[in-house]
Amino acid sequence: MPIIPESDKPAVSDKEIVEECAKRLRIAMEAEGDNRQMAIEALEFGNGKQWPDDLYNRRKIDKRPSLTINHTNTFVKRVVNNMRLQRPRIKVHAVGNGADKDVADVVAGLIRHVEARSNASIAYDTGGESAVRMGWGYWRVLSEWEDEGSFEQELCIKPIRNPFTVYMDPSAVDPAGSDAQWCIITEKMDRQEFQRKYPDMQLKPFTSGAPGDDLADWESRTEIRLAEYFRVRQVRDTLHRMSNGMTLFASDIAKARDVLEAQNIVSVDSRPSYRQTVEWFRITGTDIADRRDRYKDPLPDKYIPVVRCEGNVLDLNGRVIRKGMIADLMDPARMYNYWRTCETEQIALSTKSPWLTAEGQTDGHDEWASANTAPHAYLTYKPVTIEQPDGSQTPLPPPQQVAGPQVPAGFVQAAQGAMQDLMATAGMPHEPRADTPGSVISGKALRERAAMSDIGHFQFYDNQTRSISHTGTILLSLIPHYYSAERMQRIIGEDGVPSMVKLNQKVPGPDPAIAKVKNDVTVGRYDVVMDTGPGYETRRIEAAESMIDLMKTPLGEMAAKAGGDIILRNLDFPGASDLADRLTPMSDQGMQDKLESIPKEARGIVTSLYQSLKQAQDTIQQLALEKKARMDVAELREKGSTEREHIKAGVKVHDTEMRTQTTREDTLSRTQTALVDTHTRAHASIAVAEIGAAGQMLNTHVEQAHEKQMAKEMLKNADKAEHSV
Repeated sequence: MPIIPESDKPAVSDKEIVEECAKRLRIAMEAEGDNRQMAIEALEFGNGKQWPDDLYNRRKIDKRPSLTINHTNTFVKRVVNNMRLQRPRIKVHAVGNGADKDVADVVAGLIRHVEARSNASIAYDTGGESAVRMGWGYWRVLSEWEDEGSFEQELCIKPIRNPFTVYMDPSAVDPAGSDAQWCIITEKMDRQEFQRKYPDMQLKPFTSGAPGDDLADWESRTEIRLAEYFRVRQVRDTLHRMSNGMTLFASDIAKARDVLEAQNIVSVDSRPSYRQTVEWFRITGTDIADRRDRYKDPLPDKYIPVVRCEGNVLDLNGRVIRKGMIADLMDPARMYNYWRTCETEQIALSTKSPWLTAEGQTDGHDEWASANTAPHAYLTYKPVTIEQPDGSQTPLPPPQQVAGPQVPAGFVQAAQGAMQDLMATAGMPHEPRADTPGSVISGKALRERAAMSDIGHFQFYDNQTRSISHTGTILLSLIPHYYSAERMQRIIGEDGVPSMVKLNQKVPGPDPAIAKVKNDVTVGRYDVVMDTGPGYETRRIEAAESMIDLMKTPLGEMAAKAGGDIILRNLDFPGASDLADRLTPMSDQGMQDKLESIPKEARGIVTSLYQSLKQAQDTIQQLALEKKARMDVAELREKGSTEREHIKAGVKVHDTEMRTQTTREDTLSRTQTALVDTHTRAHASIAVAEIGAAGQMLNTHVEQAHEKQMAKEMLKNADKAEHSV
């Protein structure tokens, strides 16, 4: 069986603890001294101090300009704001040892509540921006009373605005500092408040801090300076495997002995192990003012609740070098400032060019002494003549200003080259103004440029994600201790909607003698995973746009029937959520979701009423379908009868017309025959024509007889159709 090695004997007495803290402070100061000095220069440079002191002072004495075009701060803001747009989000997964998926969702909602309550985004942004600017940043996890009238505590996440006040174990390798064995945080406290909290304590000088935190001692007239000292201790213990599959330390078994005996849970195996605890001390110069250790409520966690966020890290010859984004931008930024200053200086001197005058032209006119530096409404000069060889006088031209110095083309080219170097070093190699004027750039090309810029600084975002993940791990280890009692607790869903749940609620189980615990956050092993990318609000807007486009397709009607409430919740207009709430019970799944949120006693009644209502709706729908079918059959019959009447009426009209036409044709035929007999002898030629006409009419008569026969057949067919119907 493996043997746990003995750790170094920790400091026990107050004097030993203070000496241990001072010793470790000196170790951190030595390890971080160079990094802190570079970080101070980077912060000052980003704040606008971009000229070397000696050069700036010499130019100031000579009254020459020293311009600062602070592009570095703009580049830093681009990276930081991109991190804010895609802030990572904590998710919780059940791992084992009694963990449950539903409880994992509750714990994740509780972590989101802690983040919202403490404005954790401020801590994340402060630490992340510090890492981008100087190379590292910090935030911390604290506990505080819910309010002044409550006995319940809440966890919170607070920023550390000055990272120089933190001295973390230099041997910690993890970017978030999860493996740190100790950490020191200096703090200031008002003298009167200190005397009120610790009336018996006397302040004595303490070791000065490193660059960025280097006061001569830890005392001033209005404030005193203290140190929070965290250290990790490993306490030997025995780990037991219980009959229900859980693992417990011997010290935990003793605390839960009654519960284990009631449920008949016993140990089936054991091995030597250790428990890792964290101790905390508030230290003055030589004394301990406050503490949480093995003597007084040690911190219920194995991690120091201080989270580090790193920038760029390099281990070179055993020394860890940390730097942010500004350090590499200093030289190209200085080049750009210098060349733009020279260009500006040359242009400024062009307006101060001297005037070329003849002797005596400015006598009596003092305004010419400032003619190249001050504006004048007019300049008066004294005409001067010179005598020619022939004795004539020739007037000299008026004073003329000498052409000023021109800006060398090299200055402009050097400034452009410095800007290109600055952008390339910043990881932003292409700017929109670098495109050819009038050229059209596709959206795909713009997205690729943005992706290239993001990739150039992805290490900052990735390190911040690791740090937030470690924050979630710390919260997971603290939640079972600070939220162990039965209590109503607000949790926040992934969509930002809050709800109230009861934690550690005792409910009847299968065995009446043994009560089950619902939403038990004190049992189980959970893990943290990170959700990166656009935030929920951005994804919600994108989903709403996609849903609106979907409604224009044939699938839109099906989607609206199946999940109309979901579509409405993603739309951004006042009252969308209220309308969605009204639509939710109209679907079976929505009704089931609503039933989960009401008390168990009322759930059965509502379920019974809902089923009765659904059966009534189904019956009404069935009757409506049958009525519609009967109405359709009646409508078809009525339509068929109307069509038959129309056919009969049409046939009778056609028959009457045929008979009338036939009578007229017979009369005409007899008349024509008589006429033929009368005129045959008198006019032979006319008779021939009359006979031809009579023959044509006879043909017409035959055709009409044929049509009459066809009409009779149509009547027969109509009668058959009527009988068949």
